[in-house]
Amino acid sequence: MISYLYIIILLIEVINTSTYLLPASKCPREDSLRKCLDQHIKGTVNYRDDFFSYNTDLNVEYNQRIIYFPVAFVRPIDVIDVQNTIKCGAKLNYPIVARSGGHSSESYSLGDRDCYLVIDLITLNEVTVDITSQTAIIGTGNTLNPLYYAINQYEFAFPGGLCPHVGVGGHIMGGGMGLIARRFGYASDSILDAQIVLANGTVVNNVKEHPELLWAIRGAGNAGYGIVTSLTLRIYPIPKTVAYHSFTYDMNQIPSLISVINQLGYNLHQNLTFATAIFESQVHVNGIYLGPVDELQLHMQEFIKLSKPKSVSYIEDDLYNVILYDSGSASNHSDFKIKSFYIDSTGLSDEGVNYLMKFVERFKCKIGVDFSLIGGGVDKFRRNETAYVHRGFLYHLKLKAFTPTEECLQDLGMFSQNFQRKYTSYESYQNHIDRQLDNWQCRYYGENFGRLVEIKRKYDPYNLFRWNQSISTNTRISCY
Repeated sequence: MISYLYIIILLIEVINTSTYLLPASKCPREDSLRKCLDQHIKGTVNYRDDFFSYNTDLNVEYNQRIIYFPVAFVRPIDVIDVQNTIKCGAKLNYPIVARSGGHSSESYSLGDRDCYLVIDLITLNEVTVDITSQTAIIGTGNTLNPLYYAINQYEFAFPGGLCPHVGVGGHIMGGGMGLIARRFGYASDSILDAQIVLANGTVVNNVKEHPELLWAIRGAGNAGYGIVTSLTLRIYPIPKTVAYHSFTYDMNQIPSLISVINQLGYNLHQNLTFATAIFESQVHVNGIYLGPVDELQLHMQEFIKLSKPKSVSYIEDDLYNVILYDSGSASNHSDFKIKSFYIDSTGLSDEGVNYLMKFVERFKCKIGVDFSLIGGGVDKFRRNETAYVHRGFLYHLKLKAFTPTEECLQDLGMFSQNFQRKYTSYESYQNHIDRQLDNWQCRYYGENFGRLVEIKRKYDPYNLFRWNQSISTNTRISCY
């Protein structure tokens, strides 16, 4: 007999996690797929009738605004499991997606509708650091945190994102904007090699032997070329102690603050990267400098003089602790919509700033605005040198609406179209993927899109790895 204590524990587990009403009907050929996976997979496979395990897998998704119901979640324990999952899916015509952290802004790590086959790479989580060659090999089931922690022990850094709980696979291969990018470029710029399982089930252990495939995964590796199981990354020696700054401003100072960033930002020292965050009537400029506080203060003297912050604070620590300090607590999931814009080297005009802030003031849902300073090391690469095309911009602008209603989503969409047409570049960041974005192929990949399609046709001719914003084999779109 099941004890009352056990029942209480189960009820608490249900209460403390989101649960979903699963579809009653089966997916096509589901029994055949299940038989194939059960026969060939050594790792865990969670099907829809595994209620608690399956719902736990759904709860991994960071954006709970969109939830689909895959036919199964496969957690491979090795590359052979990945191969066999791909073979089972291909045989029965199931589209396949990889999940590395579950942080897709549109939940594409579940596919783009029900009945996808998800390969969750969470168990492929080794990290190997070689300080002699200044490289790290990392399994794509990791989040950024284990990578940052491991290399920090040797006083090395990697130019990834600020949030340490983001999965490495999609983040790094989709560009990987981060707070030391102005020194070392984006995360995708530091990919040296990879292991990838292709649509035909074969393993490429050294992608560098296939230069066109290496080129593609450095900016579009999360767009459907195969299941990348590990990445070899360039890591960089840095000072043991770095500096962190935080400046605060009043809302009425935003126009003058952006004007100062436009004026000084491109010429600021490459060791310094910062972002301006506007949220709930609070304005912060937070950044990291690869060096001590006294050097940072010298570099920021003019910025402070011109922008007149209400408060100024500095911290010295190692980079790992500084990132943890600035990233805040990790949220398991949220409900949001993101819009992305790149601002050219002259910066956002006064008219553009006013247009943006009037929208923020009247917007009926909670919204955050982030200006991330770029340039520097990001622009050491030409636009066609890797698949990541967005070079030569002063900063990236992100709008993030929280728990948006349908009315807010429509309002955000209309504003974004007008704002991008009038005040920003044509391009948007593929890691802040947006299913409503028009002509996304050219906005995400620019003139590199045609080459990406050719490489897709070579390595995944039957479009096994697909969703509605992956690189397709049959597109007729030209971005020249």
